Amino acid sequence: MRANTALTENEMVEEAVAWLRLRLPESWEIGPTSRQMPSPGEGRIDAALDIKGSNGTFVTIAVEVKKNFGPRGVDQLLGGLGRTLLTLAGNIPILVVAPWLSDRTRERLRAERINYLDLTGNAFLRLDNPTVFIETQGSRKDPSPLERGKARLQGPKAGSLFRTLIDVRPPYGVRDLAAAADLTPGYVSRLLDTLDDEALVQRSAKRAVESVDVPGLLRRWAESYDIFRTNATTMCLAPAGGNPTIKRLATAGRTAVTGSFAAVRLAPVAGPALLTVYCDDPAALADTLELIPADQGANVAILRPFDPVAWERTSTVDGVTYAAPSQVAIDCLTGNGRMPSEGQALVEWMTSNEDAWRLPALPDKPDVSQ
Repeated sequence: MRANTALTENEMVEEAVAWLRLRLPESWEIGPTSRQMPSPGEGRIDAALDIKGSNGTFVTIAVEVKKNFGPRGVDQLLGGLGRTLLTLAGNIPILVVAPWLSDRTRERLRAERINYLDLTGNAFLRLDNPTVFIETQGSRKDPSPLERGKARLQGPKAGSLFRTLIDVRPPYGVRDLAAAADLTPGYVSRLLDTLDDEALVQRSAKRAVESVDVPGLLRRWAESYDIFRTNATTMCLAPAGGNPTIKRLATAGRTAVTGSFAAVRLAPVAGPALLTVYCDDPAALADTLELIPADQGANVAILRPFDPVAWERTSTVDGVTYAAPSQVAIDCLTGNGRMPSEGQALVEWMTSNEDAWRLPALPDKPDVSQ
């Protein structure tokens, strides 16, 4: 299938029909419907297809062709033509056809029971009568270049803004947000435009941020972040184990525990195995804690932070400093072993206990631990 945004709507429908025909039983038929389709009144249906089973049953599906379609497009679809079709007698299924659909877009479409097919092969089609279930994986990367003027959701600057959006309750405007995250207003504005397109933030008519999808933003950040690759990492072995070693951090200079040992304090899953610590000087910390360098069997990971944001909004318990829940969550979600499940448990705790960790308003200046 050709992932080509230059195709016309009719050509995209033809591509979709050809793709589906190869995956349906040979005795089935698929093609333009001869039925009179209802007019929703809020727009037109781009195309309508009949899928006929070998036993004579058939279903008519409404096809929505989109040259560009992101998570925000799901809201727009449901607010107009799509919602009308879903509530019409007969509950007409919808199939969105687009050049490419992101992970988050596909996730939101499935949540709304909307079928999709992109021209790279990402597809989800579920019909009841005749019974059809097709789900395939195409490209996870957009084959088209990023729109000019949009900010990429990766790198230290993006991470700093993500942390601020997650850690602080809205509302806030672009300039206040830029000042708090120590970024330029222009960059913040462009990145918020991208997040808005992906339905990760909700903005007012004046473009202020009104709400943030915290779990969604963490998952999106995890696509371009990796705890052990984004940060300079030194793997070590603590002969005494993680629990005795963590107690010694109280007198080991500036450190912040993240990963499993930080996550289980708030959302216990299982006994943590890998002690992960941010510090300024990994070699000095390894000497202080009497750690042994280890490529295999390591139980301590020492990280030099990718950005000073890792030090922001830390907390100290019994002399040991822990990274903020948002930092711990993204670190666990992108870690190895049990860490992703520990991260997911922490995200669920964060969602249910927002008052325990999220700031009610932006601080005057970034709160960087000394």
